[in-house]
Order: sequence, then C-alpha cells, then structure tokens
Amino acid sequence: MAVTDHERSQVEARLRDGLERCDKGSVSLLPYLTPRQRKQAEGLLRELGRGSQAWFFGGYGEAERTCLFLLPEYMTDFLSAPIGECSLQEMREMLGEDLSRAVTAVLIRGSGYRELSHRDYLGSLLGLGLERDALGDIAVQDPFRAVVFCSDTIAQFLITSLTKVASDTVRCTRYEPDESFTDGITYRPIHDTVASPRLDCVVAALTNLSRENAQSAIRSGLVEVDFEPVERTDLQLTPPTVLSIRGHGRFILRSFDGETRKGRLRMFAEKRI
Repeated sequence: MAVTDHERSQVEARLRDGLERCDKGSVSLLPYLTPRQRKQAEGLLRELGRGSQAWFFGGYGEAERTCLFLLPEYMTDFLSAPIGECSLQEMREMLGEDLSRAVTAVLIRGSGYRELSHRDYLGSLLGLGLERDALGDIAVQDPFRAVVFCSDTIAQFLITSLTKVASDTVRCTRYEPDESFTDGITYRPIHDTVASPRLDCVVAALTNLSRENAQSAIRSGLVEVDFEPVERTDLQLTPPTVLSIRGHGRFILRSFDGETRKGRLRMFAEKRI
C-alpha cells in the first residue's frame, strides 16, 4: 500500500514539468491522479508556493480520481476568490476547451443480460490497451450502467471500440453529469464505542480485530489514513477521516459523539460496500 519511490518521483517530475509550461503562459495538465498522488502533489505545490495555480477536477464534485490543471498566474490574478472556491461554471469559462478536452464522461449501458461490477468495467477498459491514469472514476450507477470519466479523445475511442464488458454486450454514449450526480457507492453505518481516538482502537472496532491484532496490522503497513500509509498505532484521529484497511475495505470515520457512562467514546463510521 505504500507509495513507491518510482511513483513519487514520477508525480514530482510531471508536476515540475507542468509548472515550467505554466511559467511560459500555458495551461498544463496532469492525467488522472489517485487520492494518494493528489496529496503528494498538493504537498509539493504548498512547498513551492504554487497552490493558488492548481485546480483538481474529476468530472463531478466528489470524484476520487482527479486531473490536475495548472494555470498560469495571469489566469488566476483576476479571480475574486481562491481557485479552490471557484464554481465549476467559472472554471468552465476560464478553461474553455482545455477542460472539455481533458475531462468528459461516457455512459456504458449493458444489455441487461447480466449484472456488471466495477471490476468488470475496469478489466474491459484496460483490455483495450488503456493505461489506468488515462481514466478517472468508474461510477457504477446500477447493475447495468456505469459512467467512466476520461479525456475527449478516449471518450470517442470508447464509443467506437468498447462493445463488450465481461460477457455482456454494451453501448457507449456521451454523458453530461448534472449537479446531483454521485459515484453510486453505498455505505453501511457502523456505531460502536472506543476507549480513545487512537488509530489502533478505531481499527480494532471497525474490523472486529483484537487491539493487539489491529496494532500488528498497522505496524505491517496494512492501514492508510487519508490515503497515506501510517504505522503509528497511537495516532490520534480527527473526523472526518478515510481509513483503508487491507483485507477489510475502506471506511470513513464520521464522528466521535460524546462519552458513555463508562467513559468510552461513541464512534460513528461508515464502511464502503
């Protein structure tokens, strides 16, 4: 689960190349980043004092995989608010064709012959020879439909080339998400109590492991906090926090809500289904 040195250096090299193009007056784009890569990019941008030129977008508000648009200073100088607070419409007006070429959506609709999963869609897309960073989120809407985010060029390729997902015949069409669009992911609520907000206590409660086994999982690098590997068992968590636990799934720690009579914290979390 840890980020490899190669992955870190690749993201950093792409980012620095993009900033060089920005300095020459051009909008620059990094392909779809994972949440972990995005955090790395955000950290480096902060170090360089260039965060005000960066905008992350994956096609809809809660997208997990996002493209990074790096804007020349002349494009951001006139903004009345920081770029992260601009509306999508403002960014559409500012980026124009750069945005529409980079981030668009394709609806993949099955025949209804069989139910299709995220893994089915991803396998078929990669089977066409596409790299994973050329694709954004694959948002499964129901057992027979999914929306995939990608560039305009790849969208056109999918419309003409993707005819099968798993053993089902599919049809691809352009799709325009509205403001109500979601990734289609559902969550199961988890209510429990923990002795403290320490990482090992929370992991034990979420996975039904003993505290000793939870500590072992953390020290073994099996746990990520907000998409970063963490091996400190005593890390104090502050909701909302995303926890990824290998072999158990992904969770969102939503809140600690008061104490029980025995002094334990009431915890509310959700597990991604």
